[in-house]
Amino acid sequence: MPRFQNLLKLHLPFFLLFIGTAWFYGQFESINEGPFSRHQWRQADCLSITNHYYEQDLPFLEPEIYWQGDEGDGKTISEFPLLYYVVGNVWKVTGKQYWIYRLISFSILLFGIFYLKKAANQLLNNQFWSTFVAIFFFTSPLLGYYGNNFLINTNALGLALIGSYHAYIFLKKRSQKPLLYSCVFFLFAGLFKLTALLLFFGFGAIFLWQVIIEKSWKTRWKHFLPYLSTLLLFVIWFKYVDYYNSKHLSQIFLQGTMPIWEMSWENIQNNWSSLIYSLTPEFFNPYILVGLFVFFIFISFKQKGRNTGIFALTSIILFGVILYLILFFQVFDVHDYYLINLTIIVPLILLSCLFFLKNTNQKVFTHIGSKIIGSALLGLLIYSTAIQTRIKYRVDQNWVINSPIIDNETRDFWTWYHWNYAKTKAELTNIEPYLSSIGITKEDKVISLSDKSINISLYLMNRKGYTSFWMMKNKKIEEITDLTKRMELWISWGAHYLIIYDESQLKEEYLQPYLSNEIGRRNNVRIYQIAS
Repeated sequence: MPRFQNLLKLHLPFFLLFIGTAWFYGQFESINEGPFSRHQWRQADCLSITNHYYEQDLPFLEPEIYWQGDEGDGKTISEFPLLYYVVGNVWKVTGKQYWIYRLISFSILLFGIFYLKKAANQLLNNQFWSTFVAIFFFTSPLLGYYGNNFLINTNALGLALIGSYHAYIFLKKRSQKPLLYSCVFFLFAGLFKLTALLLFFGFGAIFLWQVIIEKSWKTRWKHFLPYLSTLLLFVIWFKYVDYYNSKHLSQIFLQGTMPIWEMSWENIQNNWSSLIYSLTPEFFNPYILVGLFVFFIFISFKQKGRNTGIFALTSIILFGVILYLILFFQVFDVHDYYLINLTIIVPLILLSCLFFLKNTNQKVFTHIGSKIIGSALLGLLIYSTAIQTRIKYRVDQNWVINSPIIDNETRDFWTWYHWNYAKTKAELTNIEPYLSSIGITKEDKVISLSDKSINISLYLMNRKGYTSFWMMKNKKIEEITDLTKRMELWISWGAHYLIIYDESQLKEEYLQPYLSNEIGRRNNVRIYQIAS
């Protein structure tokens, strides 16, 4: 009991502060929301796989989505489908409850950041500053929005953080058990998202260097075995992914790199502008980022006072971040979620700086004034992230929409977005019973022409079929640009119904032959039978 009370006293402030921060972000208000707002496209992809596990008895290693492609079966793999499989099977007991999925994602990130806090306390031996590091990290707007979302990136990040804590304990004590724990957590983190392995390779590089310096290869073989086994399991998994997708849909989820050298100079400039002015503020507060990097550069010239291990790890991860940005530069037009697992560089730099401060100026490190300033800074960052997160879900809260940190362009965009969504896709969120009532079953394929994504409208309607998205495995089919020929192909592939929720499309000339048999209408959604 005394041990439990001590643990409660140590860690309860962190959990209360984290949960309170998440509440302020609106994460509990959005807990029952389906796929919505920023990157609804990718959210719907994840939920498509989950819902197929829920409604069908699919084998674990054979996931499916709603979009059928030219293969006609919707089978494809993006990442290791463990979370989708678990949630889908839980839903078989509870019914489809979005809060279950969101709560699992939230909990994994919560415990990941908790282990970051524990690691920080191992280094700093100070409960205030270790909690500060953890909550400071959680003020990343990416974590504020995606922390309870359907994208698996934050799950990978949370698992990698837990793995990192155990890797640190292993390097400190050379005990086999934390090494095994570390490899297990890193295994699932990497299977979820390969970018989560930055820390895995960082710790591996430090351990290898230590072995070389100590010249103790023979006594370290048992430590290399779990690490090498983890790498082997990664190779096996990605070989299976290549095999599975080569037989089915292999073109819709990114399985390789998208390097900068394959881009035109104009596109490089556009993506650079997007990365700096649009995505970086979602990654972290730009002014804080600049300040941290300036401090890190400063301590890189100061050997006295810095922690060699954390400084080396931070340098390795920083190199990995730069390499990643180069290898995936093509995605940085709008895809902020590709940056989620790079956020780890922020607490690493912060830890390096705080450790240096502790060793060089203990008085400033422990002074109440420093803690007051740190708390005030944390409060401002939490407020800023709350505004950036909440506006993505709603614009009817005056303190959000009228916040001074929201510029006119951002305010106008989200005001338009929510208005436009209400006029278009919103009607699809509860249209499934109506489709069944007019005879469109789950076995019937539909064409959802208003949708440019892979799965958004198909998932919301719970119907398989096709959208305006056109990326086919067969190169001859991929090159078809004539919209009438595309319609003919979809019909030949078994599509019997056309669904349009953007009424402006009804004027398209190529669609007129398919609009003669309207069988249903619900507000802005029109439904036509196009084949018997």
